[in-house]
Amino acid sequence: MSVESPAYEVVRREGSFELRRYERYLTASVTVRADSHNGAAYKAFGVLADYIFGNNVAAGSIPMTAPVSTSRTEGARIAMTAPVTSERVRSAELTGAAPLCTVNCAGKYTVRFTMPSRYTELADLPQPNDPRVRLDVVPVHRAVAEGFGGRLDDEMVAASAERLRAWMAEMDLAPGGEPEAAQYDAPWKPGFIRHNEVIIPVAEA
Repeated sequence: MSVESPAYEVVRREGSFELRRYERYLTASVTVRADSHNGAAYKAFGVLADYIFGNNVAAGSIPMTAPVSTSRTEGARIAMTAPVTSERVRSAELTGAAPLCTVNCAGKYTVRFTMPSRYTELADLPQPNDPRVRLDVVPVHRAVAEGFGGRLDDEMVAASAERLRAWMAEMDLAPGGEPEAAQYDAPWKPGFIRHNEVIIPVAEA
């Protein structure tokens, strides 16, 4: 059965790269400490699943969306583009580190689920009973993305992000945040038919 994903328009496509314009949407998120993108998603998934399956003030379920995503930031919270997003916030001990950690980085990650499009305002969403769950609005924004198969790991994220940054430089676009790794499939799906993406928001003038 297919599930809903965030709505976007492809502005430009070149090989496996896309420049997209995302519509406004809502997210639910949880922040955890972990050693990797996948480790963060594993830790936080159950808390968010509990929220959408009924652990909220309305005691009602919210349809599942896709993908599960991971991204890092340098302290500032950046609006990202996936129903489930893990965003690493650099820990205090890494703030002055050089070079910046890119693979299997210990720290804080935020895992997000995108809410179905039928919810247009935060007031429309059932309020979570668990105080760890946060509800947010992601405004209209642009992002570049690259899709690929296999079982996602931090090495794949770093390599794809490097390719995307090079493509952005060719288009004279600047990153508006750290890379986000999106996983669209259930854990039991074989790697050769899985779909992943790395997404980088575009800085707007």
